[in-house]
Order: sequence, then structure tokens, then C-alpha cells
Amino acid sequence: MRVFNSDGSEPEMCGNGVRCFARLIAELENLSGKQSFTIHTGAGLIVPEIQEDGKVRVDMGEPILKASEVPTKLPPNKDQSTVKAKLDVDGLIWNVTCLSMGNPHCVTFSTESNKDLQVDELNLADIGPKFEHHEMFPAQTNTEFVHVFSSNHLKMRVWERGAGATLACGTGACAVVVAAVLEGRAEGSCTVDLPGGPLDIEWREDDNHVYMTGPAEVVFYGSVPL
Repeated sequence: MRVFNSDGSEPEMCGNGVRCFARLIAELENLSGKQSFTIHTGAGLIVPEIQEDGKVRVDMGEPILKASEVPTKLPPNKDQSTVKAKLDVDGLIWNVTCLSMGNPHCVTFSTESNKDLQVDELNLADIGPKFEHHEMFPAQTNTEFVHVFSSNHLKMRVWERGAGATLACGTGACAVVVAAVLEGRAEGSCTVDLPGGPLDIEWREDDNHVYMTGPAEVVFYGSVPL
């Protein structure tokens, strides 16, 4: 599977795209019940599984925490991760955690002056590009702005690299839960609310993999002349 953003750039992979792709395969092949697929992406092999209830569960693999592999130029901690780092964006200091889910993510829960981020009040069109093209991110970055309701319920908005503000980002939701666990804000299993609807994310201790579960439905069929 290859994915292209609205600006023509090609990301390593797309979590929601994988989920929708699996649903489309099942529809086209007239498959029912529990089904699993192995999909080749730019980030490696991804395994989505259609559940009995119709939702799609995706093994998103292990999060990449080493700063140089995210990649980010922010100073790493002793374990080479970038957790609870400080990022200066136009003079405002943001508290960020950076990681990769096959593509780079910068997750923030707060600024130095605002400990409880009200994500609905943010002007993503203004601040999103400043994160995306920040010099600390040599491959640019996706950015997630997060509000914590409880240890297993989060809310996020996302500015996606190459696409801007979107209704949902599967790899972003996974990155948010990993970052929340690393910062001691949440447990390993959370519901993440996005503008397009909730996703269930689990970062499992036994295999260190992140699992994403959510719906996928066929909306329409069409053709595009190229």
C-alpha cells in the first residue's frame, strides 16, 4: 500500500489508510467474519484484522523512541528518547514528546504557561505549520495536541505533515497513547477522541506493540480519469 498526501508527498504509512484498505479488500473479495491481512508499507509489514463486530484491529508494531530515528534534533534524554522535551515555537515553549510509529510524531499536552491544553481552542492553521516545518524536525513532523480527560480517555487534534488539519490520524492516536504513558499521564489502554470519531489504542507490555481498533465503512465507489 502506498499513500499520497494532498500536497503530493508520500508518507511512510497511514494507520487509518491501512484499516480502510483492509475493509475494502474484504468487501471486494466478499469475505465475512474474522479476517487478517499482511500489508506491505513504507514502514514495513502491517497486519490489520477484521473483528467479528466489523471493526478493524491493526498491529501497528513497536514505537520508535530513539531521537535520531524519529528523527528529531531535540536533545535526547540519557536513554536517547525525547520525552518531556522543551520546544520553542515562535517564542512559546511547548512541552513535547517525540516518537515514530513508522512516521514522525511530536505530541504535546501543554505549554510552559498552560498546563491543561484546551485543544478545541487552538488555531491549528496557524501553529500547525510552525511545528511541521520546525528546524528540530529534519523530516518534518506530524503534531498531536492532546487533552487528558482521565488515565484511559484522551482527546486530540492533529496537524498532519503534508496534509494539514485532518479529522483523524491512526498513527497519531497511537503516538499520543505512547507519549501519555511515557509522561505518566495515562495507562496503556485508552480511548482517543478525534474529530472523526474515537479509536481504541493499546500499547501492550508483552510484545511492546501498539494496537489500534476502530471502524471502517465503504462510503462510495467511483473512478478517476488520470
